[in-house]
Amino acid sequence: MNESGTPAEPPKQTIYVRNTPVAYADIGDGPAVLLLHGLGGTSGDWNSVLAVLARRHRVVAVDLPGYGSSGPIPDSSPTGIANFMWDVADAVGLERPALMGHSEGGGVAAEMALAEPARVPRMVLVSASGMGRGIHPAFVLMGATPLGAAFPYLAKLPGGPETLVLGLALAGSPRPWRIPKSWATKMRQTASSTGALAAALTTVRQATSLRGQECLLLDRLPELTMPTLIVWGKQDTLLPAYQARRAADRLRRGQLALIPLAGHLLPIEAPDALLAVAGPFLREDRAQETGPAPADSGTGAQPRDRTP
Repeated sequence: MNESGTPAEPPKQTIYVRNTPVAYADIGDGPAVLLLHGLGGTSGDWNSVLAVLARRHRVVAVDLPGYGSSGPIPDSSPTGIANFMWDVADAVGLERPALMGHSEGGGVAAEMALAEPARVPRMVLVSASGMGRGIHPAFVLMGATPLGAAFPYLAKLPGGPETLVLGLALAGSPRPWRIPKSWATKMRQTASSTGALAAALTTVRQATSLRGQECLLLDRLPELTMPTLIVWGKQDTLLPAYQARRAADRLRRGQLALIPLAGHLLPIEAPDALLAVAGPFLREDRAQETGPAPADSGTGAQPRDRTP
């Protein structure tokens, strides 16, 4: 922690993968966990989670292509990013990492697991994209109408970045006062970058139509055999929480944890609640994977075993 009580940002390293710079933090020792942030974010979105996980794990948090200090890649679809992230994993020596992805990063994590299931011992999907068509109308306007073309130019308007960050905080959390000031500061920097906003627009346009989300993974979830924890904020207005139950029901070895009084920005607004369910799940050994369900405390992960 720094003097303000905000989690200190771990030092970042940069490697080149496919001639593209990739920035990442790498701390801790033990079984590896790869953290993938959401749309428009950076690896810093995990700062309140990363240090705690690093007590028992090697934790690698990456700036996804086009965000933070990582360069863009030609194919920024979830599948394209997933394939690129496996190359990143190879480059930093992650042979079989557990995956933990938030929002867009959750969709990417699921794509990674579908592409290389033998390499993923377990997975945590936090308010993940691709679990249903439902999505906030703002993303439909941005991704499927001509209005979206103006989105990158908001970075240059007086007060534009501040308005974007405020809007995301209000839409992303039912209690936005819990969001650290450090996150708002970093997001203002991102929202001041035309390149970062253009990358976000490209991703949204590839994944969204007037019908809602288009890069749907729900029907492919039964292909996944690794233990998978679905975590969602009950008050999520960006990706509705009913998608969490549908996703957990389709997983062979799915568990579900719904966090009360929380919205879409779980790693930022409610990191302790997220760690309370994700931490034990990532530590479970093989004997616990088919054990009895824990007592329901309102946030505890409830097994939904679908193994034939």
